[in-house]
Amino acid sequence: MRYYEDQRKNTANPGLALREELVEIARSVHAQNLDAETAARWRLVETAWATGISDGVLGPLLIYDPETQHLMLQTKRRRKSVTGVVAALNGYRDGRCAYCDQIMATTTPIVEHVLPWKLLTRSWSGPDVDAVWYLVLSCVSCNQAKQDRAPHETWMPWLEQRNNDLIESLHPLREVLMAQTGATSALRHTTLKRAYEQATELLPSVWTPPAGAHF
Repeated sequence: MRYYEDQRKNTANPGLALREELVEIARSVHAQNLDAETAARWRLVETAWATGISDGVLGPLLIYDPETQHLMLQTKRRRKSVTGVVAALNGYRDGRCAYCDQIMATTTPIVEHVLPWKLLTRSWSGPDVDAVWYLVLSCVSCNQAKQDRAPHETWMPWLEQRNNDLIESLHPLREVLMAQTGATSALRHTTLKRAYEQATELLPSVWTPPAGAHF
């Protein structure tokens, strides 16, 4: 969803025109998150500029630290906090839970690993489970119900679409997601499919999100 119209080529009245959708967010319960989300997005951009890392190279180095709930830039010498992952992802779906689609208005969203951490105890040889493309924001109820299970395969297209939407919207995580999953939608589909198949071979029990949430 675009929240503005680019009218810079309009000779009569050049500029950016804000759309009603942005005004509605400013009036909603999510208004308090706008500053944090904007700051988080800019920190991602500034990190790429400051380090000279761009064009997807930043992607494989950007991992999630569960203790701080921050995205960390992994270097040969140390980890450097880049931004809070909640703020970086909260704008997608306007603060709704990735699983039940309900608004998380009064509580801090939980950073959820779609493919569970438990895989690391089961000879997991797939992609890094802390990679940004695996992370979603969840409400407490869904997080507790899901436990150490992958979601049912019928939910997975939501994650694929989320990643594609962020890439197509030129979100600052665009290059990160492309570096981790592929430059085209076909490659991203294959990457996600293989990771899910490997995960459910190691952990066959899956969790079905609330009926009708996204389907």
